[in-house]
Amino acid sequence: NNNNNNNNNNKIYDHKHANHGIGAMETEISPHRNPLNPNNGGEDGGGDWIRGEAQPRRCNDVAFAILFYVHLGVMTWCAAVFGSRMYSEVAESAMNGGDGGGRERELGSGDTEYYGSETVETVSEWVAESGVMAWMVESAYNLISSVASFAANHSSSSSSENGGRALQEEEESNYGTTDIRDMMVLLVISTLIALVVSTMALSVLIRHAQFLIKFALLFNIAATALFAIGSLFLSPFAALMGTAMFVITVYYAYVVWGRIPFAACNLETATTAVKSNLGLAFFAYSSLFVMVGWSALWTVSFVSTMYVTCGCDGQAQCEKDPSEALAFFMLLSYYWTFYVISNVIHVTVAGTVGTWWFVPSEGSSCCSNGVRDSFVRSVTTSFGSICFGSLLVAILEASKQMIKNLRESEDGGGVLLCLAECLLACLQDIMEYFNKWAFVFVGLYGYTFVESGKNVLNLFKTRGWTTIITDTLANSVLRMLSAAVGLITGLVALAIAQIQGMVFGDELGASAAAFFIGFVVGTVLTSTLMTLVSSAVNTVIVCYAEAPREFQENHPKLAEDMRTTWRQFWPSEFYY
Repeated sequence: NNNNNNNNNNKIYDHKHANHGIGAMETEISPHRNPLNPNNGGEDGGGDWIRGEAQPRRCNDVAFAILFYVHLGVMTWCAAVFGSRMYSEVAESAMNGGDGGGRERELGSGDTEYYGSETVETVSEWVAESGVMAWMVESAYNLISSVASFAANHSSSSSSENGGRALQEEEESNYGTTDIRDMMVLLVISTLIALVVSTMALSVLIRHAQFLIKFALLFNIAATALFAIGSLFLSPFAALMGTAMFVITVYYAYVVWGRIPFAACNLETATTAVKSNLGLAFFAYSSLFVMVGWSALWTVSFVSTMYVTCGCDGQAQCEKDPSEALAFFMLLSYYWTFYVISNVIHVTVAGTVGTWWFVPSEGSSCCSNGVRDSFVRSVTTSFGSICFGSLLVAILEASKQMIKNLRESEDGGGVLLCLAECLLACLQDIMEYFNKWAFVFVGLYGYTFVESGKNVLNLFKTRGWTTIITDTLANSVLRMLSAAVGLITGLVALAIAQIQGMVFGDELGASAAAFFIGFVVGTVLTSTLMTLVSSAVNTVIVCYAEAPREFQENHPKLAEDMRTTWRQFWPSEFYY
C-alpha cells in the first residue's frame, strides 16, 4: 500500500533517464499529502497537496507544435513571395520617378479623389476610412518602400560620378556620420555597463531581499501619496481616484507586511538558483535577438500580404480595404510566436531550477547540464505544450487588439466595444498568470498543458493567497531593480556623452538622447535577466510545496531560512 509507505519512500532523480520528465523527481509513491499542507487547511483554502509525478519522455500536445511550424512556414512563404513582388513594384515605381499616371478613387460621399504622379503616400481620408489597420499598412509600407527607393535611386545615380559624390556629401551633412558613430559607441558602452550592473544586482538581491521588498512597498506608498496630492489640483474626480489609489496601496502594504520574510526567502532562493546557472542569461538575451528577427520577418510578411490582397501598386494606391479576418490572423501570428519565445525561456528556467533543487551537482555552474538539457527539452518534447498555452493567450491578445482598432475607427458602439476590450484584457491577464504557473509544471514534470492546468488549480486551492502575494512582492522588487539599473546606465551614458563632447542635435537634445539610450538599454537587459528570477520564484514555490526534504538535504542554509519563516507565520500548517 503506497499510503503506508510514505516514510520509506525512495526518491530517485535522474534528469537523463528516459522515463523522467523535465527537471522532474520520480518517486515510488502515488500523489500524497505534503508536510506543508495538512488536511486541516488554513487561511489559504486548505486541502491535500497532490504531488506531481514524472511523466514518460514523449512529445506532448504534438498537434499544436505542428500547427505552429505550419504557421511559420506560411508567414515565411508570404514574406518571400509577396515581399519580392512588392519590392520589385516599388523599386520600379521609384526608377520611373513615381510617375504612375493619375488614378482616381471613389470616396464614400461620391466624390472623386485623384492621385497625382507626385504622390507617394496614402491619402489621410483613406486612412481614416480604413481605421488603424490601414494606418499600420501605410506605416510599414513606407518603411519598406524607403529601402526600395533608396536602392533604386542609388542605382540610377551611380551613372554620374559627380552626382554620386555630391549625393554622398549631402547625406553625410544631413545625417551626420559622427552622430551615428557616437550613438553606436554609447550603445556598446551602455550594454556593457548594464550587463555588469545587472549581474551585481543579483548579489544585492540575495543579500538584501527583505529590505528591498519593504523599500518597494514604501516607495509605492510615497509615489501614490504624491499622485494623490497632485490630483487635488486637477479635478474632483482625479482627487477621488488619487485618494483611492493611496488608500488601496497602504492597505495592501498593511496586509502583506507579515508575509515579507517568506517572500524574501523565496526571492533569495530563486536568485541563488539563477546565479548558480547564469548560462540561462545567454538564452534569455538570445531570445531578444530572436524576437527582433521575428518582428522583421513578420513586418515584411504583414505589409507585403496586405499590399497584394488590397490590390496596391508601387505608389501605395490600394483598390480595396484590408481584410479584417486576414489582419486578425496576422496579429495572431505575431503574438503567438512572441509568447512561444518567451515561454520557452520560462520552461527552461523551471527545468533548470528543478535540477538545481534535486541534483545540485548537475545544475550549479554557468554552463551546467541542467541548463542545456532543460532548454533542449523545452524546444522538443514540451514544445507542443508551450505552443498550446501560448496560443490561448495570443487569441485573447489579437481579439483585444482588433476590438481596439474597431472602437477607434467606428463612430458608434463605443461603450459596448470598450466593455468588450476591458473584458478581454482581464481574461488575458488571468490566462497569462495561469500559464505562468502551468509552465512550471511543464518544466518540472513534463506534463501536457491540460494536466499542468489541473496542478495549477490544486496549487491555488491549497496555497492560493500565499502563492499570489509571494509572486506579487517579488515582481515589484524586480521591476524596481530594472528601473534602477536603467537609471544608473542612463546617467553613466549621459556623463560619457558630456565628457566626450558627443552631440546629437542641440545641447538639450544631446543630453536627452544620451540618457535615453542608456536608460532603455539598461532597463531592457536588466528586465530580461530579472525575468529569469521571476520564473525561478514561481518554480521555488512549487518545489518547496513538493519536496522540502530534498531542499534541506541539498541546500541546508536556504532551507533553514525558509523553514523558520514558515514556522513563524504558519505554525499550525507546518509540521515538517
